[in-house]
Amino acid sequence: MTILIKKKIVSALKKQNKIGFNLGSEGNISVRNSEKIFITSSGCNVSDLSEKDICVIESNGRVINKKKPSSEIKLHLIIYNSRKNINAIVHSHSPWASIISCLRKEIPSFHYMVAEFGGKNIRCADYAKFGTDNLAKKVFNAINNRKGCLISNHGQITIGESLDEALILSEALEKLCMQYYHCLLTKKLRLLKSSEMDEVIEAFKEYKSKH
Repeated sequence: MTILIKKKIVSALKKQNKIGFNLGSEGNISVRNSEKIFITSSGCNVSDLSEKDICVIESNGRVINKKKPSSEIKLHLIIYNSRKNINAIVHSHSPWASIISCLRKEIPSFHYMVAEFGGKNIRCADYAKFGTDNLAKKVFNAINNRKGCLISNHGQITIGESLDEALILSEALEKLCMQYYHCLLTKKLRLLKSSEMDEVIEAFKEYKSKH
């Protein structure tokens, strides 16, 4: 199981680089399995990434296999320790999400698929320096009751019950950011009503309960 998790993380991060979400050592991915958390190591160039570069830690942050975890480990830990149903986290610097994050804008209900993230908007966390407790807390607040958010002047983060879910949401968030940016350019953006979003959120709940 351990080697399979590591392979999935390596494959996922390499794919994100291939589709232009990250460059070099940007981005990080983690997976929780039982009491262990598997996360990409710090400063590792993804083109050279292999299973041996995946750090294994306990939920209290203690490193098990002598690899230095990603600089955003505090962010991963605060989410895992507070949301027991979450088992995977994907953080990237994807272009469109980064653009909207630099505008420090939340994504409102301009498209019904915003509801896929758990609410009527996708928040943008207040700015803080990368790798800090302050950033971890701000992102944790922004992602509360959601499965994704933007990180001011930085990028995006998505979470899921599985790595597959977190990865799909990462691509979905990038797509929404691109669409939202172009809608803003028209200055004719029409938002869905709160009641309309309520209907979509309920529909998503019913859909997921059947799958």
